[in-house]
Amino acid sequence: MEEENGKQEPQEQKELLAGKFKSVDALVRAYGELEAEFTRRSQRLKALEGEERKGEEAHPVMDADGLFEAVSGNEEVKARILDDYLRSLRGVPLLSGSGAGVTAPPKRPRSIREAGELTLGFLKKNQ
Repeated sequence: MEEENGKQEPQEQKELLAGKFKSVDALVRAYGELEAEFTRRSQRLKALEGEERKGEEAHPVMDADGLFEAVSGNEEVKARILDDYLRSLRGVPLLSGSGAGVTAPPKRPRSIREAGELTLGFLKKNQ
């Protein structure tokens, strides 16, 4: 009797829907949800790509020459770089922050012979 009213679904459609979807309406609803999720993800990806491009524009990658030109006119940046470099040379006697030089410890002779050699070296140097 269902065949007469035209309500019976074709066999192919029943097999297609039998696995995952109970009806055509469920399939259409799932497709709509999938399409909406795809749209949201596409919009989010586009927004993230836009943020990435903005970051690249704000901080362009420079080679060594470009970086040097960018900071060479800024005294504060140069002072910070120099200070950082000097701090990295730990153990090497350099000028301290006050500008006073660091002197080598005095060489004291251990014997009369060393005293004579130091004296002769000093006299030859100052002639």
